Amino acid sequence: MNAVLLRARSIFNLFKSAIAGTEKDFTSGSVNRATFLLSVPSMLELAMESLFVMVDLFFVSSLGERAITIVGIVNSVIIVFHSVAMGLSIAATAIISRRVGEKKPRTAGLAAMQAIYLGITISVLFSILSITFNKNILHLAGASPALIHEGDLFSRIMFGCILLVVMRVLMNGVFRGAGNAAMAMRTLLLSNAVNAVLCAVLIFGLGPIPSFGLLGAAMATGIANLVGVTYQCWYFGKAEQMITIGKQQLMLVPAIIKRLCKLAASGTVQYLVPSSSRFLMIIVVAKLGESVLAGYIVANRIIMFTVLPAWGIANAAGVLTGQNLGARQPERAEQSVWKTGAFNMCFLGSIAILLLISGQSLVHIFTREPVVVQNAALYLRYMSIAYFFFGYTMVISRSLNAAGSVHVVTLLYVLMFYITQLPLAWLLGIHWNWGPQGIFIAILASEMVLAIACVIVFRTGRWKKVKL
Repeated sequence: MNAVLLRARSIFNLFKSAIAGTEKDFTSGSVNRATFLLSVPSMLELAMESLFVMVDLFFVSSLGERAITIVGIVNSVIIVFHSVAMGLSIAATAIISRRVGEKKPRTAGLAAMQAIYLGITISVLFSILSITFNKNILHLAGASPALIHEGDLFSRIMFGCILLVVMRVLMNGVFRGAGNAAMAMRTLLLSNAVNAVLCAVLIFGLGPIPSFGLLGAAMATGIANLVGVTYQCWYFGKAEQMITIGKQQLMLVPAIIKRLCKLAASGTVQYLVPSSSRFLMIIVVAKLGESVLAGYIVANRIIMFTVLPAWGIANAAGVLTGQNLGARQPERAEQSVWKTGAFNMCFLGSIAILLLISGQSLVHIFTREPVVVQNAALYLRYMSIAYFFFGYTMVISRSLNAAGSVHVVTLLYVLMFYITQLPLAWLLGIHWNWGPQGIFIAILASEMVLAIACVIVFRTGRWKKVKL
């Protein structure tokens, strides 16, 4: 009995250390311990990210099917811009984790500042363009004239917040590269709390505050992101220990910017491939009617909520890979990938079983429209099978990115989305008239293709020789 209590106390203390983020150098000691310390805050971070999306969907769903569709279309566009933030985040994490592994905090700080300068410049440009052409973008996404009119102001506010979204994602990448996954978690926790409260107040009204409806959802999202980025900037300048920021780090360094741009370009294309594919998939699904599209959007939100924590585990593998390659320990880096992948597959397997058993009940939380529920539940059943393939593909792709093999992951995504998923979805769902089932089968098949390709590429070991 005493042994069990001691073991439980040990796990609890380890969990407290993970939440506090007291350890940031993972180039020595137990790989299992390092994986746990990084995975827990990363999982919680992305659970908060997915909760952010689910809170919006929960409140917006009460406004009806049209509101769900507008939010889904606008978010599918923002995800495209989000890809640029993820590309910069990949580049920042890869370079900073290498410098941290090499014990060079000043150089890590220099790289972080160059990434921040790039993020601000690019996101401001994107905001201006998307606000100017917001109606054209909605029309291209398949929105009807009525939906475009109803979602005009909502889309302009959301597009105006692109700077905040990009900076939040980028800064979290900087913190992860420094081994501080707990900071990224705290940022999302704070943003979620603000978003949940403001969604309830601004959408439905409270006391003297009027009901803004769909517009209130956009306002809540913008304010929540602003609070999160403000907190990140304060911590980065005052409390981050693994990255040194002084006057020298504030300088523009073209050589580092060029290196970041090269990695970020590959990373951006890498994320543009799936995000643009999802945007195109919405166009394909929209051909089957608004009810099918709403079901697809609801199911995708549920999938995002359940899968994002697993991406947190994958992020932990990426940090371990980067820091250990920086410390010239490639075998330890490989060992961490296989162990983290096994853990991730077990986690997602349990989620898959939950979706198979309770998928329709989960959909009922957001909508009671019979056709919408039917299509959302069908999609969740197919995707629950794919969950058993996600575990290793997530971990391997994040680890290849951290090693600097960003272009390889990009090519793997091209194989999955543009060579397999989209053509097969159009062929089965539209051309052969299989309807929603044909599209969902195509998505499942593409996930299986990616899983096989990732394992084959990783086993070659070429990623160990990439220099940053």
